[in-house]
Amino acid sequence: MGEFVALIDIIPEDTDVDFDSLIEDLKAVLPDSCKIEHHKIMPVAFGLKKTRLRVRYPEEWGGTDKIEEIFGEVDGIQGIEAIAFSKA
Repeated sequence: MGEFVALIDIIPEDTDVDFDSLIEDLKAVLPDSCKIEHHKIMPVAFGLKKTRLRVRYPEEWGGTDKIEEIFGEVDGIQGIEAIAFSKA
């Protein structure tokens, strides 16, 4: 089977977050069949920022539910939102 690519927004709980550390924590929980290809830090409001991830994952997973569930294991995350996904 092929692969899908998803854009996922990760919103931390606090304005004082080390995004490099957060990205490493997110990479650590992903199985070997997945990869964070790119990330971008973006403003949300009132000093809060989020990171938008481009994640490649197995096509058999279908939508983004499994990725969101995996990322939910990381401490310090307030919100996880799938923006889009498509066949790679």
